[in-house]
Amino acid sequence: MRGEKKEYLTLLTHQDEMSVAVPMELAEEMGVRPLMDEAGVKEIFEILAGESSPFDKVWSRRFKDYTERLGSGDVITTAGLVRDITRRNHDSRVSYGEMGVLREATGPLVAELMLALELDKEKVEELISHAILEAEVPTID
Repeated sequence: MRGEKKEYLTLLTHQDEMSVAVPMELAEEMGVRPLMDEAGVKEIFEILAGESSPFDKVWSRRFKDYTERLGSGDVITTAGLVRDITRRNHDSRVSYGEMGVLREATGPLVAELMLALELDKEKVEELISHAILEAEVPTID
């Protein structure tokens, strides 16, 4: 561009086989980070199996908290959100809006773990569910 050579990072999306080119100098600013390593996977499962956060009984405040956590883009925060809504839904059905937040939060978490663990979607969803509902960190081979 304008006589300058730029290096681009090509990102391949896992679900719809789309690619996105991001200028290297903007990658960090845009939130591009390496795939989580084994320690990151272990931390995610420790969060999923860990104690739930307290929740507000007022739906609007609870929903605001959920959307803020989802909007953080942080995989650890998202894992905690998935854990909390999943457990609440297991104990007593959550609202339609909360289920929407759960679906939005679960997708990226599952995708990241699928790539990091080299497992299919069903197996990752099973591991996540087991960690949350049984409060056990799975042994990953």
